[in-house]
Amino acid sequence: MNKSWVVFFSLLAGLALVSPCQAFFAELTKFDKQQPQLDLSPSLYMQQTDTETRLEELVSDPERHHGFRLLSETGLSQISTQQAVWLFARLAYQGQSPADTILHYDFPLADQVEVYSYDRSRNEIQLLHRTGSQVPFLERGLPYRSFAFAFHFEPGQEVDVFIRVLDAGIVPLQLVLWQQQDFVLDQLYKNILDGLLCGVLLLMAFYKLFLFAASREAIYLYFSGFFFGSALVLAILNGLAFALLWPGYPEINQAILYVATGGTLACLSLFSWAVIQKPQFLLGRFSFALCLCSALLLLFSPLYLSNTDRYWLLLASIGFSVLVNLCFACWYALRGGRAAQAFALGWFLFFGCILLLALSQTGYLPAKQSWQALLLMAVTGSMALMSYNLLKQQRDLQVAPVLNPQLRQLQQYHDIFHNAVEGMFTSTTDGQLINANSALLRILGYDSLAQMKADVSRSSMSRYYANPADRQRMLQQLQHDGNKNFEIKGLRADGTPFWALMSARLSVHDQDQTPYVHGSIIDITEQKRNTEQLDYLANHDSLTSQYNRHYLMGQLQLQLGQPSSAVLLYLDIDQFKLVNTTCDHTAGDALLCQLSNQLLRVLAGRGVLARLESDEFAVLLPGQNSQQAFAVAYQLLDSAKEYRFIWQDSVFNVSLSIGMAEKLPDEANVEHWLKRADAASFVAKEKGRNRIHLFNPDDDELKKHQKEVLWLKQLRQALAQDQFVLYSQQVQALQHQDKGLHYELLLRMQLDDGSLIPPGSFLTSAERYGLMPQIDRWVLKQYFRWLCSQPAHLEQLWLCNINLSGASLTDPLFKAYVLELFQSYRIPYHKICFEVTESMAILNLQHTLDFMASLRACGCRFALDDFGSGFSSYSYLKNLPVDFVKIDGNFVRDLLQDPFDRAIVQSIHDIATVMDIQTVAEFVESPEIAKHLTDMGINFGQGYGIAKPQPLYTNDKAPPR
Repeated sequence: MNKSWVVFFSLLAGLALVSPCQAFFAELTKFDKQQPQLDLSPSLYMQQTDTETRLEELVSDPERHHGFRLLSETGLSQISTQQAVWLFARLAYQGQSPADTILHYDFPLADQVEVYSYDRSRNEIQLLHRTGSQVPFLERGLPYRSFAFAFHFEPGQEVDVFIRVLDAGIVPLQLVLWQQQDFVLDQLYKNILDGLLCGVLLLMAFYKLFLFAASREAIYLYFSGFFFGSALVLAILNGLAFALLWPGYPEINQAILYVATGGTLACLSLFSWAVIQKPQFLLGRFSFALCLCSALLLLFSPLYLSNTDRYWLLLASIGFSVLVNLCFACWYALRGGRAAQAFALGWFLFFGCILLLALSQTGYLPAKQSWQALLLMAVTGSMALMSYNLLKQQRDLQVAPVLNPQLRQLQQYHDIFHNAVEGMFTSTTDGQLINANSALLRILGYDSLAQMKADVSRSSMSRYYANPADRQRMLQQLQHDGNKNFEIKGLRADGTPFWALMSARLSVHDQDQTPYVHGSIIDITEQKRNTEQLDYLANHDSLTSQYNRHYLMGQLQLQLGQPSSAVLLYLDIDQFKLVNTTCDHTAGDALLCQLSNQLLRVLAGRGVLARLESDEFAVLLPGQNSQQAFAVAYQLLDSAKEYRFIWQDSVFNVSLSIGMAEKLPDEANVEHWLKRADAASFVAKEKGRNRIHLFNPDDDELKKHQKEVLWLKQLRQALAQDQFVLYSQQVQALQHQDKGLHYELLLRMQLDDGSLIPPGSFLTSAERYGLMPQIDRWVLKQYFRWLCSQPAHLEQLWLCNINLSGASLTDPLFKAYVLELFQSYRIPYHKICFEVTESMAILNLQHTLDFMASLRACGCRFALDDFGSGFSSYSYLKNLPVDFVKIDGNFVRDLLQDPFDRAIVQSIHDIATVMDIQTVAEFVESPEIAKHLTDMGINFGQGYGIAKPQPLYTNDKAPPR
């Protein structure tokens, strides 16, 4: 039994090897002469293979043969880029007499088509035809635009038909078997339809070209190009172009479709752009640019892309261009009128018909002749509709400028009136409203003209004037001048005020001689508010809200023109700097605000209070003499004395130093008046503060102040023009040999005549008016710059002493400035010793300690200058991290005669030695004093007995600018 099964399976395997095709079951398609045409799609099989696979391999290999699938399982078309598409049908002729048939494959663009017949009984394959768009048209077996193959059938004959298709795009999978006579009639009908469609497209193209030649409107040229391109693309797709235009040049078929489609899409984009009149929105411009670029890329794609890449670019360009142009058409339809909507409708209809024709050609829609005729009529109608509306639109644009010029001018006036930015109105002289534009409605707060007319009918146009009498004055002026421009304060519909600039004109109607008022209004409320704000800021102090110097100077100038007397008070807050130093600037600002309000209450309108600068105020008392002004000044003085400024946990007493200056009979300059009051205030402060001083030109204190003011001017000029000169005085070691150059840096001021002024003459003024930080900065920068340019001197230098003022030590930016100079000029820190006076160091102890700690950490050294002349407390030596103590010269000058001075010097040296601080004696004016100091153990000496001050550099060795 088992052997019989083995023999049975062996026979089956042998049969499979001998007749492989019989092992594949395929539906048999039966036909006879009674059927004029037979669609093979229901029993058509398809398979995709690589391009090298031959039919022998498909037939002999059961696995490959079984790879064929019914068309219903794969779809009506396939995308074939690098593969071959095989179609297979099994035909059986049932007629009683021989029959001549035509096998029709309707895809004119196929690159290559091969038709095979296979005789299963004899296992014989025969190549019947090899053709395609790559083969000259004249070499086809049957001269039809698509691929037609003749088959002769004998009664009862069965045959397997294989068709191999190569193409780089979509391959339709449709085969139709025709009786020969019926096929000829069908092709004739299709030729007529395709010829009509191409003819209509060409006719439209020539017509648009004629319009372009007549009007020179570019839109007709683009439309003509689109129709020419569409006709060419249609002729290429249906094979008409190959058959009629270049039958002997198949290589043109490989490129012409892409060139024609690219040109068509480019003309389409330009045409749409011209129709919608260049959209201003960015997305529209960008989309148009992309459409045009993609069309140009497709146009030139045969030069740089393969067939497969060209095919994908073709699909992408068509899809994107059609989508964008449809969006343009929608936008145009929504934006335009009825003609634009009709034009967009024709555009949609045209694209829809083209899409249906494409689906019909690829087999997704029925390809019946009636259906294609209907589509042809729809395409023709859509093109006619577009052409008509385009022509109508262009004619309207051409005719509009010459038709009804008066109506057009009237429309322009209407548009100007209602679209104007300023409010415009027309009213009667008795106040009834005739018309108003939307801008006026918006200004007055109305939603419609009817609302405004209803309000005016109840109360006339006078209701919009804050002062109704203004309208009557306006009418009187208009009757006199005819035109008037003026500024008014008006009222809105809800009663809120506003400011407006109004222009009005009175005109008389020609027919009934009725006078009308034509006016325009510009809302200037915001500008008015800004102007008032600017005026306020120009005349008021931004911190205290009191009047400022600008306003005061104007009031003083007005007083000079008045015959009456006037007194100017100059107020200086005595404790202001203490508040700023102890607390912060916020506290100082609060003090100024509170005290100024207190003073304003005391004045009670009797004078003008103004803040001049910082902590200085002025009070102008018009119409008063000095005796009356003294009474007001004492009230201000007492008010400040009673005032207590509280800031956090601190309470401060406040006082004023008040200077008074009467207006002189021959007073001609407000600056001189203000300076006299300022000088009197300075004298009051010098005499002990919290007092009043009347200006007297013969006052000694006043003369001293004026002298300091002159020095102040000279100091500022010296800083601006570099009129300071650096000197140096040697500091000599008394207990050992000098380790190198050691000197103190001194300052002189050079006048215009070349004479030199010692520091004692101008430093007091510099300290009083806050110029010492600027002078200290000048000295440091000038010396560092010179030292950087003298490397030999820098090499010999052991130590240079530089004096610093107390104002510089309290300057929060001074430390950073000094450190930056060290880094910029690369000066070694250990070669610089900063001198601070004892009195300045302890008055600003915290700032001094912070500065000394930062610079000592870098390597700088410090000396306590004039020790013994100030507060003279040895405990300061313990708190101040100094390297040198400079004994005040008053104790050194009389050292040899005064035992008390010797004892003080010895005690200072002994205490300093214990604290590891070296001592320097100043004012060493003789060798005997130097010897005695040496015996006492003093480390260094400085004075005329050792060396006189010398210029640090000559002109040829001055530091570079």
